Amino acid sequence: MSQTQTAPAERKKFSIPKYLVITMLTILAVGPQYFTNLAYSVNQIVVQGGLNLNGNIILYPSILSNLAFALGVPLGRVLSRRYGLRPTYLVLIFAFLVGSILNTFSADIGLLIAGRSIQGLTAGMLFLTIIPATLMSFPGHIRNFFLFFVISGLFGSSAVGAFFGALSLSVDAWRWLFSLNIITAVICLVVGLIVLPKPTEKELDPRPIDKTGVFLLTVITLVTISPLLNLQQKGFDSLYVWPFLVIDVILLGLFINVDSRVSNPLVPLHSLWSWKAMSGATMAIVGHLLLVVAIAGINGILRNILDIPFRNLSIFYLWFFIGIVVSALICTFLYDVVGAGTLGIIGSIIIIVLGIDWIHVGFSTSITTLYAQIAFLGIGISMALVSGALGTALAGDLHYASDRSVSLHSVRNFLGALITPVVAWFITTRNAVHYEDIRNHVINGDPEVTNELTKMIQYLMAQGQSLADAKTNAMFSVVVNAKKAAILEAYHNTFVWIIVLGVIMLIASIGKAVTGKGLGLRSKEEKPKKEKQALLPSPKNEQ
Repeated sequence: MSQTQTAPAERKKFSIPKYLVITMLTILAVGPQYFTNLAYSVNQIVVQGGLNLNGNIILYPSILSNLAFALGVPLGRVLSRRYGLRPTYLVLIFAFLVGSILNTFSADIGLLIAGRSIQGLTAGMLFLTIIPATLMSFPGHIRNFFLFFVISGLFGSSAVGAFFGALSLSVDAWRWLFSLNIITAVICLVVGLIVLPKPTEKELDPRPIDKTGVFLLTVITLVTISPLLNLQQKGFDSLYVWPFLVIDVILLGLFINVDSRVSNPLVPLHSLWSWKAMSGATMAIVGHLLLVVAIAGINGILRNILDIPFRNLSIFYLWFFIGIVVSALICTFLYDVVGAGTLGIIGSIIIIVLGIDWIHVGFSTSITTLYAQIAFLGIGISMALVSGALGTALAGDLHYASDRSVSLHSVRNFLGALITPVVAWFITTRNAVHYEDIRNHVINGDPEVTNELTKMIQYLMAQGQSLADAKTNAMFSVVVNAKKAAILEAYHNTFVWIIVLGVIMLIASIGKAVTGKGLGLRSKEEKPKKEKQALLPSPKNEQ
């Protein structure tokens, strides 16, 4: 009898708030995609060596994964509305698990591409399947803490992935990173089976799926594959690139036209046609593009110019994570006070100043300085991106918040998938141009270059080298330095993008601030005395 009487008290004592469990299911479901993306971008050389690959084929898995993620974002909302959160989440997590297993045990690039594409598609579908449920699971009086978890957990997964990617360089192994995805997927499956409720009939959306929109968006995604895979090496004038882009534009116009005529569009872009929504969407979209450009540029500086040890590379991305956590705290406590626009203004100014600093980064730049700068990058971008995304969802009638979110995130992720190969092409092209300029100066006997070369030959001869050896070694040094100088100029050109995008984000943030602070997250009502819905029942009580 005594055991029966104390059981309810014990269950209550060890119950976990529902919002924390749902948050965990969100971070461990979507976060691994961001984790793997940045880890893969940092440790590609290890994967390339492990699979004996040559050329740019090593970039294919990440390009296709990002494109698949963009396709999955609007599809996930359709499935969760039609079939409910629980079945959709569990099926997608199982598919993500399959992709993770393929990655972990892949023996060639084909399996790795398949695994990463499955991961990208399912993670994209999970994005708007579970995140809205996470927001609504938070009690009103602490709903602002949703921002802390989504910024530090999801945005922070990118920084953690980069940290582990650098760590994998140190140990010269990469498969264990994908095995972490297996572990998180299994946890999500087990916990999801226990805690996610079965959908009721009234929770499901009976409206027909926009099948034409799904078909057109899928075709657009497939057509985009060729230009993305071939752009860096072949350029925009290649027959593998520009004809497909023209077809994409035509299909995109057709897609927008079709979706504007149906009652339940796949991507309701019309929901963004207001200044309040558009300004927030611009903040989020430009913030996403900024992150891609900034990481590509600064990672290249670290690896190709400064050639820092792997240990310092890990510390560098640890500071990126610290900056994101600081941003999460700022947004959590100030979003309801000052609004998305003000936070975006602060973040944009930080990014613009950082971009100006990075234009002057060079061979003598202190790694300590870069630690501080990457932390500010984490603060600035995450502050503007996340507050802009949330401000878009809350920019009007809450009944249409889901429409605004799916439109924003579909556009944001699709443009994000496009920008990565474009940045790689831009850096490659500018590097070739700058190297050719330096080479012409050497060949044409530029007085300054000739003078430096003469001094170097004299110095080497003074060290005991013969005239022939001194000339050979001096010319070799000139070539090496020319290559480094060329790629450094290419990265400087890339950092100009940061300033331009930062200015665009600043203008959008000012526009967002002018339209008003908007709706907040935290309700003003007092905390209820009893909040039974915030606690998960013991599994013993579930039938």
